[in-house]
Amino acid sequence: MISFVKIKRNIAVGHTPGVKYMAHLWREADVNLDTIAQEIADATTVSYPDVLACLKAMEIHVSKYVLNGSAVKFGTLGSFIPSIKATCQDTLDKVTADTIKKTRCRFYPSPAFMRKLQKAQFAYKDLTVKGLQ
Repeated sequence: MISFVKIKRNIAVGHTPGVKYMAHLWREADVNLDTIAQEIADATTVSYPDVLACLKAMEIHVSKYVLNGSAVKFGTLGSFIPSIKATCQDTLDKVTADTIKKTRCRFYPSPAFMRKLQKAQFAYKDLTVKGLQ
């Protein structure tokens, strides 16, 4: 379940500017590789060190392929795809590696994962402090 909080925003553009309220994602605690490895080890017959070694190797190889310009596809999860931003030049000869201004890696969820995201449930997270203050 995805948690959200209610926030106040001052909207300056559009047909009805002014103070507005909206839902904002509340991120729970981050999950690290050790936690995932332990959960996989608990759910399977593979030992924790073996799972961790495989996940670490996956980290290394995903980075390697993305840095070489390949998309890395994780089946029903999605794909990590490298991309660049470059400045336009007047002639073909002026286009060089120096005209590339930014590189990044985007994650694109698969259609199956997107369908799951569309069906996600939401819960309001009340951040009001209660008790002695």
